[in-house]
Amino acid sequence: MECAAFLYNIVLQDNIFDRWRWLLDPIHGYTIKGTYHFLTTTETPTDRSLYVDVWHKQAPLKVSLFAWRLFRNTLPTKDNLVRRHVLHLADNVCVGGCGSQETANHLFFDCRTFSSIWSYVFQWLDISFVAPLTARDHFYKFRHLPGLPRSLHSFFQLIWFACVWTIWKERNCTVFST
Repeated sequence: MECAAFLYNIVLQDNIFDRWRWLLDPIHGYTIKGTYHFLTTTETPTDRSLYVDVWHKQAPLKVSLFAWRLFRNTLPTKDNLVRRHVLHLADNVCVGGCGSQETANHLFFDCRTFSSIWSYVFQWLDISFVAPLTARDHFYKFRHLPGLPRSLHSFFQLIWFACVWTIWKERNCTVFST
């Protein structure tokens, strides 16, 4: 999505002056500072509102619970299993074969094997997206893509859930098939 996609053209009507509106800040309009802040910020909503967003009526309960655990970093990834003394420190290598330590953020957003799904999703949706490397930031930024109507936030939330759930299922197939 190019910068021009952040601009939204008000509906054309007879006898009404047409204007462009900057959706990132519709009150004050476009500023370089505001754009820079949006692109570089890692601010997320308060934990309470993020956890409320996880419970989606059209997502299966197990997927919402999974996302909730992902945000709280309580999934049984190898780094968490090492921390709980279930695995030895030497056993925390990512099952994707990339040689990195398997953390939730690595698995879902940085592993070249499992996180490659995101590039296909971005291509399918025809959007450009600078993906944050934490689950909370990724979810929030993906769900609230600028320039898109608010009515699509729920749709993007379901796409995000489907992607992380698919990555987790594929990861588990790899772990338990060997």
